[in-house]
Amino acid sequence: MFDKLSKDYDEARSKRNLEKYQPIFPDELIDGNIKYPSMINIVDFDKRMGVEECKGAVGYKENIKNVDLVGIYKNDVAKYEGIEFYPDASASVYYVHPFEKNKYIEVFEYFKYLKEAKVAELENIAQKLGAKHFSVKILEESLSNEKVKNKGSVGIGVNKDKAGVDVEQGSSEKKYEYVGIAAENTYPGKDPEKPELVFWANNESIKSLVKQRLDKDNPITSKKFTLDYNTSSGIKEKDAAKIDGVLKVLKFKAAGSIEKEAQKESKRRFEYTIDF
Repeated sequence: MFDKLSKDYDEARSKRNLEKYQPIFPDELIDGNIKYPSMINIVDFDKRMGVEECKGAVGYKENIKNVDLVGIYKNDVAKYEGIEFYPDASASVYYVHPFEKNKYIEVFEYFKYLKEAKVAELENIAQKLGAKHFSVKILEESLSNEKVKNKGSVGIGVNKDKAGVDVEQGSSEKKYEYVGIAAENTYPGKDPEKPELVFWANNESIKSLVKQRLDKDNPITSKKFTLDYNTSSGIKEKDAAKIDGVLKVLKFKAAGSIEKEAQKESKRRFEYTIDF
């Protein structure tokens, strides 16, 4: 009787630990049953390593502040075949690439990486379309415009509808200032060919540019327009706030807030100039 009670207790405890720590074992990776969330945390050490039920695990599942993530032990990263980490698989937190679901980018490199990728695609578009010159400039919402919006909001009172209207009017009058060149180049020019679009695949201005340039009867010779800087950035402000919450729980010391970086991006634009 005692042996049965002891066995039942051990089994119940083991079940509780498995439910609590949610270890990932190699057979899950082989069977392909694991589903990866938007965030992955690569760790050198975790308390689960000392739990009997977690011995032999190569990682774990976890939920922090209603955000699902997978933890991977650094020494077992190679066992997660098909998953790529940028810039490398060091002990850090990663967020999924907006289009390549098997690629994860370190959250502290995320905005820089995607900015460079989007600019590189704009350069490739120019080259494929046979441009002789192109430039990508960065514009940022002017501080004076921000002050005007803030000033206008103060005198409105507590009427939320009126406040909403004021914000809409302010946003339609935004002004942007030039802050730097992201890329610029010249080419000898050539016959155009259709470029492959990834980050800009759903942008109407880019799709129109490609269509007009490929028009054999009346191809466009130059164009200049602005593009949202944070198009397809992969991390929206509301998601960035959640990431900051997770990083705080994980005790990651970042140089700056992910949410603040997302807010900065929302105030920027690309100015794209292309000549054929």
